[in-house]
Amino acid sequence: MEKRETSSNNGLRSNVLFGSATALLFAVFAFQLYFHAVQTSTTFDEPAHTVAGYRYWQCADFGINPEHPPMLKLLAAAPLLLIEGLIEPKGECGVRLTTKGEMFGLGGEFFTSNGVDPVLIPARLFSSLMSILLAVLIFLAAWELFGRIEALTSLGVLAFEPTLIAHGSLVTTDMALTAMAFGSAYALFRFCREPSLSRFLVAGAAFGLMLSAKHSAVLFIPILFAVAVTDLILFRGLEGTLLRSIVRRIAAFVGMCVIAYMTLWAFYGFHYYALPGASSESVSVEEYIRSNGRPEMVESLSAKGVIALNKLQILPESYVLGLADIIATGSRNTWIAGKAYSSGQWFYFPAAFAVKASIALLLLLPLGLCLPLFSPESRRTALFLLLPGVIFFAVALTSKMNIGVRHILPVWAFFILFAAAGAVFVARRILILRYLVALLLVFHVVTAARVAPNYIAFANDIFGGPDRSYQMFRDSNVDWGQNYKLIAEYLEKEQITDCWWASFGNPEVSRYTVPCRIIPDGFFMRSSSQLGEVVPSVIEGTVLISVNNFPPRGGGEYSALLDSEPVAQIGGTIFVYKGRFDVPLAAALSRSVRANWLVRQNRIDEAIDEATEAVKLAPNDARSYMPLGLALAAAGRNEEARAAFESTVRLASTDPVLFRNVEVRAKSEIQKLNEYNE
Repeated sequence: MEKRETSSNNGLRSNVLFGSATALLFAVFAFQLYFHAVQTSTTFDEPAHTVAGYRYWQCADFGINPEHPPMLKLLAAAPLLLIEGLIEPKGECGVRLTTKGEMFGLGGEFFTSNGVDPVLIPARLFSSLMSILLAVLIFLAAWELFGRIEALTSLGVLAFEPTLIAHGSLVTTDMALTAMAFGSAYALFRFCREPSLSRFLVAGAAFGLMLSAKHSAVLFIPILFAVAVTDLILFRGLEGTLLRSIVRRIAAFVGMCVIAYMTLWAFYGFHYYALPGASSESVSVEEYIRSNGRPEMVESLSAKGVIALNKLQILPESYVLGLADIIATGSRNTWIAGKAYSSGQWFYFPAAFAVKASIALLLLLPLGLCLPLFSPESRRTALFLLLPGVIFFAVALTSKMNIGVRHILPVWAFFILFAAAGAVFVARRILILRYLVALLLVFHVVTAARVAPNYIAFANDIFGGPDRSYQMFRDSNVDWGQNYKLIAEYLEKEQITDCWWASFGNPEVSRYTVPCRIIPDGFFMRSSSQLGEVVPSVIEGTVLISVNNFPPRGGGEYSALLDSEPVAQIGGTIFVYKGRFDVPLAAALSRSVRANWLVRQNRIDEAIDEATEAVKLAPNDARSYMPLGLALAAAGRNEEARAAFESTVRLASTDPVLFRNVEVRAKSEIQKLNEYNE
């Protein structure tokens, strides 16, 4: 009797400890998501996603930001509907397709007109629900398939993984895809192990939410199909012949896809056309590809496939335009380890994972990958909850768009589950490893606390931490516009009131948050709604530069600063210099940016004057001729415009990577002039 009571007390104590540890880890993860949400500024993409979500609720205008499906954007914008006195986005809702440039400007103005944080923080907190869902799914999967210790370990690794915290509260689609891809694989596994109507419906709904999260979700459908069929061959669990079992499994999978298909349509309100009340297409797929990326991509096989798909009208127009956007922008410049490439490189994502994954995950992952070799009972689990992540990672090696580790974020979910399971497996068998794993997890916790809130710029200690991340990358792995608040705090602390600022991020939010005069970063200023000021050839005082403006992503406009020593580094992404600097190329670019803005405002004579000054200041830079060509073309001076575009193409050959986009644009404008003459 006494032994029973002791056993009962021990069991109760164990349950209490397990429950308390679980609650604590979830609470700490949620706090870190909240801390990152409130301490950092809006990243480049968030205003666009947020204003798009608000437009979806406002008038079902899916003609804005079709680049991504609507699920996460609808979720993020939901709390904004409850804010009293909210200043709504400018312009009429749902009357025409919103271009990318307009979208970024509209999002920035929506944020700044409402004070930024009153819009950003609620949107981020609702977006964080996808991260909490991911944590719940991984915890439940580990508990069900391995045990309670594995569940706690997986939750512990996830809760302090800096890259997941970084993207976990952002109004972007990456964490939504991560949660739903893992959820789809988990739901499919549960159905295949023990088929039932409820599990069938859950799996179908999970597939639908996954497809509604991000366009790259379509990659998981064939992966999961292959896994489901392979499962029958290797771990046959149904009665009857193998062929009959495969037919049943395929039929079930097709049924799940039908549910997913209807779920996707539901997010678009079961309305084909992108604009509410429309009865015809907003734009042709061909024109969308030409105007939003590399025009030559319209001749690719994938483009022809999307064009054919669009004619069938079996998917919402906005969703098809998103697929077209992938084709249009699917090949971009890549910057890694101090080198620039004209397209994606196979080694980019392996290098990004090696730098952006925590040391704990990197060291435990090999144990997880080897677990199926030593634990036969885990092999079926690995087929469903490890192999999809491995295949997705392998497919990513072929990607021609390498602009951030966020594009392979789903692999973290699959890898964390098996890294934790593998760690517990060896810890149970080798005593010394039990203590080493425990110490590694403690170090993992300390690392997350030490880098906060600089999770986006995170690099593990092997690569020198967040302050050295820029030495490997020049993209959203380092600076995504998240440090405006830190800059404002630094300027206030140092009592600096006169400064220059070359940023990367949303221009409207930058102007609103950072009290400095703007010096150009070409892409940054092109989407601004305001006419930028003229930058002199010599600037003096405090100058702040985003690392994304450093070579090889940037040109030589700030070489004078880079030859001197910075006085401070902010958030791992912003360098601060003091002194007197010659910046004639930056001065020229400021004129070019002004010329582009004036062309959009139809102030053509002023645009020509500004562009002419830019060419005088930088006669050997391709970027200075492009705005001149656009302004002359707008004035009807076609032969002079052609000469400017041809100069752009000729000078672009001096650096085909840096000037690739401007060269493509110039060639497109020359083609337009040729067609006009014909």
